[in-house]
Formats: sequence, structure tokens, C-alpha cells
Amino acid sequence: MGLSNLRRFDVQAKYAAILAIVSIIPLLAAMYLVWRNYNHQLGQIVYGAGGSFIMLLLGCVGASSLPSFAGFVLGWSSAGQRRNETPTKSWIGFFLGAGVLTLNFVILLAFWMLRLKQG
Repeated sequence: MGLSNLRRFDVQAKYAAILAIVSIIPLLAAMYLVWRNYNHQLGQIVYGAGGSFIMLLLGCVGASSLPSFAGFVLGWSSAGQRRNETPTKSWIGFFLGAGVLTLNFVILLAFWMLRLKQG
């Protein structure tokens, strides 16, 4: 089942679930970065002037957003189709992809609102 069979709904469901599950790993890395740099006394996310924190955070969010969006779209496309033998995988890809996309947006929004550059 290669990419040439991506028109089949059961293959779409399989890829939807796999991509949505894979997108969790970079999401956890981005969540850890934000949690590690959050200063409870200031109520802000503190980072240095070097710019590596921002690039690492954006890289983690991007690496998580792309597969979660693909899993969301493939799950949406294949869920409820008659020829889909595995609708559970479609729904997993759909809901997990949507959840990861939402959390990525929340992380970016939290960083944008709570950022504090030091140095």
C-alpha cells in the first residue's frame, strides 16, 4: 500500500491515524520548552536574546502542525465512507489531528502573549 493507493479510504484512514499519532512527539517537546522557560513569579515565558529558543519552539510547532493537519484532513476525508473498512482509524486521525492543531495554536498564542526577552 504505497502512496499510489492514497485514493482508497482505508489507506487514508491508516495514514490519518499514523500522522496524528506522530504529531504528538514534537507537540510534547514544544510544551516542555514553554513549561521549562515559564517563570511563575513573573508570569511570563522568559527566553534569551540569542534567538535559538524561538527557532526551536517554532520548529517543534511546525513539525507537529504539518502531520497533525494531514491526519486531520485524511481522517475527515475517509470518515463515514462506505468502502472504509477501518472507520475508527479515520476518527482517531480526525480528532487527534484537530486536538494537536488546537494545542499548537494555544502554545503559539501563549508564547506571543507571555514572552519576555532577556539580555
